[in-house]
Amino acid sequence: MNLAFERVLEYFKLQNLKDSQREALQNLSKGQDVIVIQPTGSGKSLIFQSALIVFDTVRPLPLSNAKSITLVISPLASLMQDQVRYLKSVGINAEFIRVEQESEEAKQHVERGECQIVYGSPEAFLSTKRWQAMLSNDAYKKRLFLVAVDEAHCISHW
Repeated sequence: MNLAFERVLEYFKLQNLKDSQREALQNLSKGQDVIVIQPTGSGKSLIFQSALIVFDTVRPLPLSNAKSITLVISPLASLMQDQVRYLKSVGINAEFIRVEQESEEAKQHVERGECQIVYGSPEAFLSTKRWQAMLSNDAYKKRLFLVAVDEAHCISHW
């Protein structure tokens, strides 16, 4: 587990992880469900953003070069855009989907499972057959290991 935490620190250029982050990541790596309720700015996003690094280090997938996939459900488009931009800057392949997704290339990139983290609003995941079908394709069946709900207090209904 120490190697996994070292990789997280390296990716995100951090000195250390908070105890709550370590605990959540350890439990996720064991396949346990985790709920994290903490104030804004406490580092919740880092948990689901780094979980794939921990998971791929501790429990690598049997497929060569295959990486785990995390879905992040969030109702805030601007937050998703900012986080995707940041993750790409640190070398994590991320994308967000939305109801009016303009880029066909981005859509295919997500559908083929080429993104390590996929952000989307509840409406985006539920609005079209395309995104619903994505969740049952082989890439997602074999490599999806985490579904995180960010900013859950902003979601009024599903």
